[in-house]
Amino acid sequence: MLARIAGNGINQIRHLQATSKTKRAFSTTLNYPDLPWEFSFSDANKSKDLTKRVAFLMNELVREALDSDRVRAILDDKFYDLIMWSQQQQHPAGSASLELLKQLDSWPALAVQVFNWRRRNSSVDNTITVFEYSKGIKAAGRSRNVDLATQLFKEAANRGIVSTSIYNALMGAFMFNGLAERCQSLFCEMKRDATCTPTIATYNILISVFGRLMLIDYMEATFKEINELSLSLNVNTYNHLIAGYISAWMWDDMEKLFLMLKSGPVKPDLKTYLLMLRGYAHSGNLEKMEEIYSLVRHHVNENEIPLIRTMICAYCKSSEVDRIKKIEALLKFIPEEEYRPWLNVLLIRLYATMPRRTG
Repeated sequence: MLARIAGNGINQIRHLQATSKTKRAFSTTLNYPDLPWEFSFSDANKSKDLTKRVAFLMNELVREALDSDRVRAILDDKFYDLIMWSQQQQHPAGSASLELLKQLDSWPALAVQVFNWRRRNSSVDNTITVFEYSKGIKAAGRSRNVDLATQLFKEAANRGIVSTSIYNALMGAFMFNGLAERCQSLFCEMKRDATCTPTIATYNILISVFGRLMLIDYMEATFKEINELSLSLNVNTYNHLIAGYISAWMWDDMEKLFLMLKSGPVKPDLKTYLLMLRGYAHSGNLEKMEEIYSLVRHHVNENEIPLIRTMICAYCKSSEVDRIKKIEALLKFIPEEEYRPWLNVLLIRLYATMPRRTG
């Protein structure tokens, strides 16, 4: 199926990839363009100082995250002063707020509180930037508050600061909440907006949402449109496509795309290998699974416990001669709190099929 879409245009696409600068990716989860800052050495030092000051505030907010009144008091007491200090240091507009929202990526509900405080305390001399709105919409989406994300988009539009990053943020919020139709509808609206142009990040969002919902025809049609527009693909484009094929259990297409990625100018990243490890495990291709595992073993053993469980399942379903030995080796990497009762069921069934030793 992949070959049907890529067709004779693959060589042309690879040429375009080789001669075009790859744009920054829209991750998973949700990245936004860097601010257009040109740093000198002194600027870099000022930026580090800002990051450090914001980190102190972030840690204090996280400690009080369950008490909204306390969070508000901390923001009133310290965040306003930090914003004023940032302006005095001549940081770009919104720098302190953006840095705090960035550091709160893992606490989206808390990030929403911060952004709402920012909205209440903005002024003519301290307006909210387009990048802050993008971060606020992202946080609302990850907090499962789609209504707020939509409200922030409309608020930015009313202020005349809608940009591609704002559209991408709301599309990402729809994607995160599985709202494929609304995501596609907003994409069509964006294409009609003369002030904004879809980027590879925009298309990556569409590919991701279609892949998650196993709408493979839509996912592949989006990939085809990217090729027709001669946009520079990035590794996230491939990762979202691979994830879509894994969701649909389309193992051949998954592997073809992986091989295409390896042979082209855009190279696989860690996420690619983790996806392929999961795909090979689910498909029962133990040889390829073990080959990928050997490349990312240390990361998986320390950080990807669900993947270890997936590999154990693959061994349990196989007829591998030494599967017991390999399963027991993997079990050592699963902390007690990450162990699942269904693993016992699989192991009991497996041991029951093994020939008994005679004495």
